[in-house]
Amino acid sequence: MQENFFAKRWPGVLLIVLTGMVAYHNCLPNEMFWDDDDFINNNRFIRDFHYWPLWFSQNLVAGSYLVSNYWRPLLLILFATEWHFWQNWVYGWHAVSVGVHILAAVTLYFLINRLFAQGLLALLTALIFVCHPVHNEAVVYVNSMGDSLATFIVLSSLLLYARFRQSQKPAWASRSYWGSLMLFPLALLSKETGFVLVGLLPLTDFLLLSKAKSFAGRVKQTAGAAWPFIVLAIIYVALRATVLNFNNSFNFYNASNPFTSHPSIRLMTFFKAMVQYAGFLFFPYQLRVERNFPWAQSLLQWDVLAGAVLIGFMLYCAFKYWRTRPLISFGIGWFFIAIVPASNILVPINAVIYEHFLYMPMIGIALIVVDLGLKGAQKHKMVPTLLKLSAVIVVVFCAVNIHRNLDWRTSIGFYEQLITYQPNDYRVINNLGMEYANNGYHDKALSTYLKAIALDPNNPVAYHNIAGTYRDTGHVQLALDNFHKAIQLNPDFIFTYRSLADLYWRLGKYADCKENLLQVLRLDPYDEKTRQALQEVQAKLTP
Repeated sequence: MQENFFAKRWPGVLLIVLTGMVAYHNCLPNEMFWDDDDFINNNRFIRDFHYWPLWFSQNLVAGSYLVSNYWRPLLLILFATEWHFWQNWVYGWHAVSVGVHILAAVTLYFLINRLFAQGLLALLTALIFVCHPVHNEAVVYVNSMGDSLATFIVLSSLLLYARFRQSQKPAWASRSYWGSLMLFPLALLSKETGFVLVGLLPLTDFLLLSKAKSFAGRVKQTAGAAWPFIVLAIIYVALRATVLNFNNSFNFYNASNPFTSHPSIRLMTFFKAMVQYAGFLFFPYQLRVERNFPWAQSLLQWDVLAGAVLIGFMLYCAFKYWRTRPLISFGIGWFFIAIVPASNILVPINAVIYEHFLYMPMIGIALIVVDLGLKGAQKHKMVPTLLKLSAVIVVVFCAVNIHRNLDWRTSIGFYEQLITYQPNDYRVINNLGMEYANNGYHDKALSTYLKAIALDPNNPVAYHNIAGTYRDTGHVQLALDNFHKAIQLNPDFIFTYRSLADLYWRLGKYADCKENLLQVLRLDPYDEKTRQALQEVQAKLTP
């Protein structure tokens, strides 16, 4: 029976795989930059398996001497494995990222088939998912693989859970149930969004899998199987609030401001974001990473009001059709449950809106749109026309992705394009300066760093970077002045201590070199290269 289930669907699987490969084939030579530097390129934790205990006890970018709210050990395991296969070979990194995305789409295809027993519904939904341009950021930007990895595991868990329910075996006697449960911790270890499984699973069970006829009966049956997932979710929240709380897990701003202090502002801002999300999904153009998205100030703003009306209409449909057309209620419920971690309503996070926030939520909307299209086409006997239209949409989406992939081809090209949209974004400007410097464009680097410093004179990063350019162009005193300015602003900025130690060594100032090496060891006691350098310096200082 199981062999027959998969055998009948291999042409659909092949079509999904080929579509995903076409959409992303030209991203393979792309450079890796921006957050890829912190997550991968400069992360010492993934370069040595001896660090593996720290994968589970430290934040995701601790290996780059940074602090974040992210805890994703499974992602670090995958990154470490990849590093030991191909190190800086970008083709390998991008191939795995695209592969995990395609795997998530194939799993979605199997899940919808099992839940609704409609092959065409499952195929069209999975095809839209695998090539929709809104996912480009999550697929081409390698460090964002946590989105596709967590989604793949969540979908796999739901697929196993559906098999358990349809087998009519008790939970304790079902291997599928235990497999579903064991996948939940892996989803949490992949990315924080894996937490939504604790909501998606009861939603799926209550609306689509439960055989109970009454509302209370469905709740009882669902709760009877879902409670272990809820317990695991509670344990996870408790850990993130205590031993895994690296930088205020429940407020990424780590400060009080109108956005963090007033849930009403966050809720209205989410209403406003819903209008933008609708645009991403139905008219995916002008896609980019960074956006200026001011917080909402009043419910009477047109986009806030429009978003509130849209949400109200969706919730109305969800409650109206939960018995008669459960797919609609399921799709709407899926969207809202999956978007909660990025909504800012419960936890203020590091951004109001990003395209990749829609990676998992868009599944619910795509499912509803495809279902409505199929029902309309069947009613009017226009299924062939719908298939032709679907083919055109897939081709257009693939073309948009292929073009968008080129935006990520080189770091300089990426930042120069992005700066046209974000001319006063400190991070974008500083990173562009770094890429100019890395490629030997020192004059451009200097002017770009000076602009970054003017935007944020209290940030040590640009001072450190401009000091490096001054050093490389022979302006030693300017280099020292700016290195010391960076240290003054952040006494724990380990990168500057390393640079100062190296510069003082070149200048023959061994005592100053030793002082800075000791500061490096203060911040990273396990740095063996620095210990060896300290021995060499000590030998120079010993008569």
